[in-house]
Amino acid sequence: MDYEEIPTRLDDPPKFLWWDFDVAMLFLFFLMFGIITEHVLLFVALGLGVAWLYRKSKFGKHKAYGMHLLYWYFPVSFGMKVTPPSCIREFIG
Repeated sequence: MDYEEIPTRLDDPPKFLWWDFDVAMLFLFFLMFGIITEHVLLFVALGLGVAWLYRKSKFGKHKAYGMHLLYWYFPVSFGMKVTPPSCIREFIG
């Protein structure tokens, strides 16, 4: 069995039950969408699959890998004033 470590330091990423917080929020998004559309079992299975794939793709990368993906692929600045928007891919000068 694969047991997760109990967070003992302040630098550990936040957890929701036994999942990392970003993986749990991804699953809960699919769960809520399934409740709204009244297809709970379908979206629970889909959410588990997507959360599992995201967790496997995140393995061995930085703790804030999800924030990096959100910054790069979505036009949201997350309140970062110094960082340029991600849509500016090349700088001249």
